[in-house]
This record gives sequence, structure tokens and C-alpha cells, in this order.
Amino acid sequence: MRTQTINIYSFDELSEEAKEKALNDYREGMTEIFGIDETVESLKGLFKNCNGITLKNWSLGDCQSWLNVTFENDEIGDFTGKRAMSWIENNLLVNIRIPENSFAMNGTRRKLAQYGQYYRAGMIKCCPFTGYCADDDFLQDLISEVKQGTDLKTAFEGLAVTCQKLIQNEQEYQQSEEYIKEHFEMNNCEFDEDGNLI
Repeated sequence: MRTQTINIYSFDELSEEAKEKALNDYREGMTEIFGIDETVESLKGLFKNCNGITLKNWSLGDCQSWLNVTFENDEIGDFTGKRAMSWIENNLLVNIRIPENSFAMNGTRRKLAQYGQYYRAGMIKCCPFTGYCADDDFLQDLISEVKQGTDLKTAFEGLAVTCQKLIQNEQEYQQSEEYIKEHFEMNNCEFDEDGNLI
């Protein structure tokens, strides 16, 4: 029998070369991008809260994404400008605005508290679909596209690009040195002298 003693290091105690090895090993071993499910649910939440449109088919990922939507009436998809913004207001935004009667005289403080102290009637609270930050990204991009003159069908189907960007950004962040170092610290990871995880 042979007994071998090795020195155990935290990430910060490793040499620069060993740190680089630990970072690269982590990146190569990544099998999952966290946050994808939440991002996709945010996109679906937008369609669930929008009347008169159906998300028929989709393929969402970090490489190639697309959406296929249908409207109750085919001509709606061709709306642009003020007409398109009116349709969005009447079929989406009205469903997520804080209702005017939320602040009736009876129970004002209690009803106000459910939205937070900085909200007022008519406003849209943050992350209105699922509570995940991607809700705001999808809503903002949709409205921005319509204000730039894009027709409704193209604007809604263009949310696939927004989803793809969000997934790519999350993947890049999860491969960043900052994220990996935080992961090592939070999980009390230990390494040998060469940067191999023990």
C-alpha cells in the first residue's frame, strides 16, 4: 500500500496556469445552459396574455430560432404603425396593465401593496408574464419593432431572434470567468496543484 499526500487549493490559491486549466475544464464540461426554460416560458407567457393570436409552431435555441404565429383574422398580421400599436394595446397591454379599480377607496393600501409602492393604475409592472426578466425584453422588443414600422406578424415572429439572443447572452455569461469563479466560490470547490477539481 502506498499513501500519497497532496496539497488542496481553493481557486484563488492556484497559479495562473492552474486557474486557466480549471476554467477551461469547467467550460468543456458544461452540459446545460441555465435559464433557457425560463426564457422560453416568458415568450409563451406573452402569447398567453395576448388575445387574437396563436403561437402555432416554434423552434427556439442558441443557434437557429423561428416562430410561426396565426391571427384570428389574417389581415391583422399586416397592420403597421398606429393601427398595429392600437391592436397591441387592445389585445396585449390592456391585459397586463394595473387596473384602474385597483385603487378604489376601500382597501387602497392592501390593493396597492400587491403591485409595489412605485406602481399606479395604468402602469405595466415589471416582468408581467412570468416574473422572469425576459418578460420585459420580449415586450420591449415587440413594441420597438412595431414603432419602427414593422407589421404585426413580422414583429411577433421576430421575437424568435430576441429569444435566441437572450439564450446566447446567458450562455456567454455562464462561460465567463466571473460566473465560473463565483460558481467555484459558492460551491467551495477544491483543486489540486494543476487545477484539477477534487
